Amino acid sequence: MAHKITIIGGGSSIFTPQLISLFIKSSVFQESTIMLMDIDPHRLEVMEALGRCLVEKRGADLKIESTTHRRESLVGSDFVIAAIAVGGYDAWEKDLEIPAKYGIYQPIGDSVGPGGILRAFRHVLPLVEVCRDLQEVAPNAIVFNYTNPATVLCRAMRSESRINAVSICTNGVYVRDEEFLASWVGVEPEELALPPLAAGINHCACIPELRFRDGRDAIPLIREQVDHPVIRWCLDTYDVLPIAWPHWMEFFPAICRLEGAYTGRLQGLTMRYGNPVHDLEIERSLITQWEALVSRWLHGEEEVCLDAIPETEPVQVVEVMEALVENRNEVHVLNVPNRGAIDNLPPESIVEVSTLVNRYGIHPVHVGPLPEALAAHLRHHLAVQELTLEAALTGDRRIAQQAFELDPFVAARLTIEEAKSLLDEMLTAHAPYLPQFR
Repeated sequence: MAHKITIIGGGSSIFTPQLISLFIKSSVFQESTIMLMDIDPHRLEVMEALGRCLVEKRGADLKIESTTHRRESLVGSDFVIAAIAVGGYDAWEKDLEIPAKYGIYQPIGDSVGPGGILRAFRHVLPLVEVCRDLQEVAPNAIVFNYTNPATVLCRAMRSESRINAVSICTNGVYVRDEEFLASWVGVEPEELALPPLAAGINHCACIPELRFRDGRDAIPLIREQVDHPVIRWCLDTYDVLPIAWPHWMEFFPAICRLEGAYTGRLQGLTMRYGNPVHDLEIERSLITQWEALVSRWLHGEEEVCLDAIPETEPVQVVEVMEALVENRNEVHVLNVPNRGAIDNLPPESIVEVSTLVNRYGIHPVHVGPLPEALAAHLRHHLAVQELTLEAALTGDRRIAQQAFELDPFVAARLTIEEAKSLLDEMLTAHAPYLPQFR
C-alpha cells in the first residue's frame, strides 16, 4: 500500500540515508513516496540524488522527492518524521560552552539544564508550525519527532495543535534488544520475560522490573555483576535499571561533575565516571567523511553500497510505522501523554513509556508508580519543562528566567544574579533563531 512519508530535516547527511535505507528494506512501504524537506537547498539536492541512487541500486519501489517549502512537503502526508537542528552544531556548541563559563558542565546539553532549555526555545515554534500546517493539509498524519528536547517538543506540538505527535528516542531501542538485556543478567534471552516495561521521561527513563519467564526477579543478578558507579547508584537508590546512564547524569547535578580542569573549552573533557563531554568537532568530521563518500558514489568513483551507510544511532521509527500499518501489536518505548501510565507523574505530562502499537494507534501501557523519590525528581524536571514551553511560545523573558532558576543544574551552581547573566548571554548568542524573544 502506497504511503507518503515526509522527512522534515531531510537534508541531514547522517539521519536521512539511514532512514532511506530502512524504507528500501521495508516490504511494507514499497510503492511509497519519501518527501525530503529542508531549508538548505544544496544538502537537499545531495540527499535527493543519493536517495534515488540507493533506490535504483536495490531496485526498490520507492519515489524520492524533495522541496524547500515546508507546507508543500506536508500535503497528503501519512507520516512525518521530524529531525531538525535549528542553528546546527554551532548552536549546540554554544549550549555547552556558554554555561561552562559559569561553572555548569553538561556532557550533552540537549535535554535539560541551560543547554536543553535554549534548545527548546529554538525548536518549539518551528515544530508547532509544522503541526499547524498539517492540520490544514494532512490532519490525520502522525508526527514522529526525533529532535531534542523530546519531552518539551512533544508537549508543544500536542498542546498547540490537534495533530497526533509522538517523540521518539534512539535509546528506546535497547529495551527491545534481547541480547543486550540478557547480557546484563548473564543468561540466554529465552530465559527472560522480554521486553520489559520502561518508564520515566526522555533521557531519564528506566526499567523498573526485569523478570525471568517463571516470574523470578532478575534485578538482583544484575546488581551482583554490575560495577559501573552510576548504574549501581541507580539500582541501590531507586531499585531500577537506568536506560542510557550518561543522560541520567544531567538530571542529577550531584553526579554530573567535571573530572579534569576547565581551561576555556569544555568539549572533549572527561566527566566523572568516565563520560566524555560531547565534542562537536568529532561530529563535524564524521559528516565531512560521510559527505565525501556520498560524493564519490554520486560521481561514480565508488560503487554504491547500502551496507556502507553508517548507523550512528539505532533508528526504530520505521518499525513503529510498520507496526501501525500491519497491526503488529508490538511494544515500543515512545514519548507520549502519560494519561495514567505512570501513576505518580502528572496525567498531562509527556512520559517515555512502553506503548502498544497497532492499527488502532499508540497506547501507553500502564506501568504503575515509579519509586516516589525518583518520581518527585522527575516532577521537578517536568515543572521546569512546562515553564520552558510557556517561555518558548510567548517570548516572555520573566518566565524564561523562572525556568532557568527552577532548573536543578542552575539552582545547584549559580546565584540568581549569575542565572540572569547566563540567560541573557545565551539569548543574545542564539538571537537569530529566537524571533519570539526579540
